[in-house]
Amino acid sequence: MCVVVAGLWVGACGGGSSSPTTPSTSATLAITPPNTTVLVIGQAQPYSVANAKTDAVVTWTSSDPAVLTIDSTGAATAIAMGIVAITATTNDGQTATLQVQVVPNYQGTWTGNLTNTACTDIAGFASINYCARGLGTAQPLTLNLAQSGVTISGTMTKSETGGSVGGTVTGVIGTGGDVTLTGTLSGISNGANLTVTLLSWNSLATNARMTGIGSANVTSQQILGIATVQWSFAGVTLAP
Repeated sequence: MCVVVAGLWVGACGGGSSSPTTPSTSATLAITPPNTTVLVIGQAQPYSVANAKTDAVVTWTSSDPAVLTIDSTGAATAIAMGIVAITATTNDGQTATLQVQVVPNYQGTWTGNLTNTACTDIAGFASINYCARGLGTAQPLTLNLAQSGVTISGTMTKSETGGSVGGTVTGVIGTGGDVTLTGTLSGISNGANLTVTLLSWNSLATNARMTGIGSANVTSQQILGIATVQWSFAGVTLAP
C-alpha cells in the first residue's frame, strides 16, 4: 500500500529504492618529474605524465627545438642555452606544460689567465706601486666549481705579484646562461696579507671555454689605503 502524509511520500510503492550517484572526478594532468626544470647542455632527461587515463595517447612538443628537443616517448635532450616550454597533450584533450631552462656546464676545474686591465691605488698601495706592478700582466687563475641547478659554488685561486690569493665563491646562473660570482679571497703577496673582495664577476661558459670580466677591492692589514682592480679573461678552459 502507498501511504501519503501531508502530501509527501513516506513509503514507496513496490518496496524499491535508489540512491543518487556521485560524479567521478580526476586529477589534473601533470608532467613528471616536476623538479627537472634546469638542464645542462647535452643532458638527456626522460619525462612522463601523471594522472592520465591508462589508455591515453600522449603527444610531446617543445616550444623551441633549437634549445631542447623531445621525442614521442617524452625523452628530452638539452641542445643550447635558453628557456623552453615542453607540453604533453593527451588524445582526450588534457594538456600539461613544464618550463625548462637549459644552462651551460660550469662544473669542474677551470684554468687560465686573468689580465689586469685597470687599476687605481691610493695611500700605501700607491707607495708600493701596486697597480704599476700588475697592470697589463697575466695572472694565473684556477676555479673549482660545483653546479646544482642554477646555483654555483666552489673556490677561486689567482696569482698576485709576489704571491697568490684564494677563497670560496658562490653564484647564480642568469637567464642568459651567464654566472655572477661573489666571494672574498685572501693570501700573502710580497710579505703582506691581502684581502681581495670581489665587486663583480660575470662569466659565460661556452662548451669548454669561459670568458668574462671582474673587479675587486684589495686591502691589507699591513698597508694603508686600498686598490681597485679590473680584470678580463678570455682563455679560461675546462680540464678534461
